[in-house]
Parts: sequence; structure tokens; C-alpha cells
Amino acid sequence: MHHPHITFRKSKKKDFETVFAFSKEAIYDNGRCLNWAILDKYSILKNQFDKNYKIKSKKEIMSFIKKIYSDKKDDMDHALKQHKERWNKVNNNFFELTDQLFGDHKWPDGKYISFGTIWGMYPRYLNDKTFQIPYWHKIPLYVSVVIAHEMLHFIFYDYLLSKYPKYKNDKYDFFIWHVSEIFNSLIQNSPKWIRVFKHKSKYYPEHKKIIQLMKKERNKLNESNIDEMIKEIIKHVSTSTLIKDK
Repeated sequence: MHHPHITFRKSKKKDFETVFAFSKEAIYDNGRCLNWAILDKYSILKNQFDKNYKIKSKKEIMSFIKKIYSDKKDDMDHALKQHKERWNKVNNNFFELTDQLFGDHKWPDGKYISFGTIWGMYPRYLNDKTFQIPYWHKIPLYVSVVIAHEMLHFIFYDYLLSKYPKYKNDKYDFFIWHVSEIFNSLIQNSPKWIRVFKHKSKYYPEHKKIIQLMKKERNKLNESNIDEMIKEIIKHVSTSTLIKDK
């Protein structure tokens, strides 16, 4: 099985694109992720957004990013080097685990670039297989959990859409996001994965009920048959209050 190689990089442009993306999506979650990712971490930026979460001055935001990258350049380079070294220690284990989950399903083509970020959330981009990780985290080993989380998304989406092609329609984007996050939490917080990564993966609070329910129904968590697990997650999400328009 051919496995992708992850490259670690810095990018001021990527961090700006992340701010813009959180700003654009803020209308759908009342600014929750924008606050988690940007404003809770850098309260000084609160006056850079209007009441509708739109950026007032792209130039000011970019200047803020450039200053941090200039002031922290050496620290960032050192952090990325450490993240790469830590990931290399679990890289083979990660791909053994994903091979067990997805069998001979091939990894989708993509860039597989891990960009450091100064923000407090770490988005992934399915179109080109790039994602972000924190430069600094209070638990350094947790950065490898983040990397595994985003990588798992890439193969999961490809696998799921090969089984359920109807979900390729854009109208299902939010639905599949719920399914993917719940799947990741169940898999990454299983004993087998925790033995490798040493830490549990965090999950969104709105998914807690389904995650706990499926943990109680142990027969629905058979990692040797993820098709059944996926089917069960889809059923729970479909009948939950997570999706407003059913």
C-alpha cells in the first residue's frame, strides 16, 4: 500500500486564508469557530470584524500575521522541526492503523502539506489535502493527534464517497462533516489508537450524545467492519437535531 508523505511548512498566506474562511463561515455558527480559532486567542483582533463577522481590513489582518511570523520566526522553525520528528516516530503506526481500517482503499492524491498556524483551530482542505497544526500546544505530543485527525479525514471522505456517491452533492457537506467528526472521535479514542498517540482526540460538544450512545452499543464499534460503524453514524446523524433540514 502506497502511503502519502507529509511535508511541514510555514505560510503567512495560509494563515490569512484561514481567518478569511472562519469569517465567511461564521454566519452559520454565530461566530463560534471564529471565536475559538481567532478572537479567544488574540482578543486584540476583535475590532477587526464587524457585527456580521466580516473582516474590516484585510491589510490590518495581514500586517498582524506578518508581525508574528517575523517576531517568532526561529521559534516557528524549531517547533515545526519538533513536530516533524514526533510525527516520524508514529508515522508507521498510523498507516498500519489506517490500513487495518480501510483495507486496500487507496489514499487519494493530494499535496499532503501540514502548515503551522498561529490560530487556535486547525482546518483541513479536502480539495488539495493540506491542513494546519498548531505551532505551539500546551501538550506537545497532542500535535501528532491533530495530524492523525486531519489525515484520517482525507481517507475517510474518499472512502465514504466511494461507498455513498450521493453525498458528493454540496447540499450534504454539513451532514458529512458531522459523520466524519463522529467517526474520527470513535476511532481515535479507541484503545488501539490511544496506545500509539497517548492522548484522546477532542470532539465537538454537539457530537457528545451520539458518541456516548455508540460507545454504549459496543457492537456498533467494531473496527474490523467500519461499514457498519459508518452506517450507524449516518443513521444517528439523520435522526438527530444536528441537521435542521431533513
